[in-house]
Amino acid sequence: MSEQKPSSAVSHDTPPEPPPRENPRELRIDLVHDLLESLIRPRDPGDGTAHAEALLHDAYRERASDIHLDPDSSGLRVRFRVDGVVLDAAIIARKEGRRLVNQLKGMAKVDPVAMFVPEEARFDFCIDGRTIDFRVELAPCLNGDKITVRVLEPRRVQQRIHQLGLAKPQLLRIENWLGNVNGMFLVAGPTGSGKTTTLYALLHEFRLLERSVITVEDPVECQINGVTQIQVNESRGLTFSEGIKAMLRLDPDYMLVGEVRDAASARAALDAAVTGRTLMSTLHSRDAVSAVTVLRNFGLTDHEIASVLSMMVTQRLVRKLCPACRCEERPTDLERRWLEAAGVPPLDRVWHSVGCDACRGLGFIGRTGVFEVWPLEEDDHALILEHTGENVLRDHLGSRGHRFLLTDALEKVEAGVTSLSELRTMGGFGWFRSRSPGPTGPR
Repeated sequence: MSEQKPSSAVSHDTPPEPPPRENPRELRIDLVHDLLESLIRPRDPGDGTAHAEALLHDAYRERASDIHLDPDSSGLRVRFRVDGVVLDAAIIARKEGRRLVNQLKGMAKVDPVAMFVPEEARFDFCIDGRTIDFRVELAPCLNGDKITVRVLEPRRVQQRIHQLGLAKPQLLRIENWLGNVNGMFLVAGPTGSGKTTTLYALLHEFRLLERSVITVEDPVECQINGVTQIQVNESRGLTFSEGIKAMLRLDPDYMLVGEVRDAASARAALDAAVTGRTLMSTLHSRDAVSAVTVLRNFGLTDHEIASVLSMMVTQRLVRKLCPACRCEERPTDLERRWLEAAGVPPLDRVWHSVGCDACRGLGFIGRTGVFEVWPLEEDDHALILEHTGENVLRDHLGSRGHRFLLTDALEKVEAGVTSLSELRTMGGFGWFRSRSPGPTGPR
């Protein structure tokens, strides 16, 4: 009688099965209806861009800010970024995927052969009677060319100041600055937080005046009539710092620099601001006060910062709850723990997203800004001159009732504009513990 192996023995002849994939990303094929329709239609040799045009129509209809075409082992994955969230729309077979990629390259006038280095291009396309600007970024990857298309719809970057989501006290502070324009106006926040939209809103205020407005941008997001816009071209020596020097020779009243990104551009921006002209720009920092530290790290002295910095705006973007299906409930255990970690008193009721036909089951429609507006006063400049640290500056602002970023975010949660889960996903608030006042009660 042969001896049986114990049931716990492992056979080395057959590899163990991989664990099942958990939570696969759902395909939202409803987002690319026109593209899928074009793929199943018989091919028309005379229409060489049908698939690409259908994709652009889909993206515009769904309010996508970006189109992602990601090659992988299964084919070409089509994804849309809608209200800041990337949604998987479809996976196209390799043959059709290559055809779609080549059609987009043709529209952007990019060589359709295999790429060896990243490239960028732009093209215009008319949809529903509107001329839309598309910015294309291409990069060679393991399974093929990766393409990202930024959809630059003019209406999305032509908002006025009162349309950004600023609370009345914040809006009043910016309007007061616009009534007595001076110094340096900086907008801070991470990539994709709407900084450029805020600067463009300021430009739309300035271009109504009888003044000369000049910008240096990389890239120029949207052309604005009445504003002179300079495109950075570092390969030809036109950097931000060189562009600022060129602006000063063009007799500007107001200047906009797309980003203060290094010591050279910070120094050039300072040199422009100290001439008495108004300069606006963006910066990467987690809140208004930490922007002072960023400028110090770029080599600017406390005296230089205090002499030119007049307004700091910090912002994030949050998705807005769908008004048709949002519901008010008790906060979850996770939400209560997050509020406690942020030093905020517990909330009895919060708004949650549900999902319905109006919002395509997402629970959110559109986005709005969460802001911190800091118009620097004499005592703020005095503290900067004393090389005061961030924590002391925040405590000083808190003592005079300053509206921090978290304060504005929580008021939007209370009002049902957004949800606590959206704030947690966005991040950037937990370190405010004990420095931001809690919610002001039901509204």
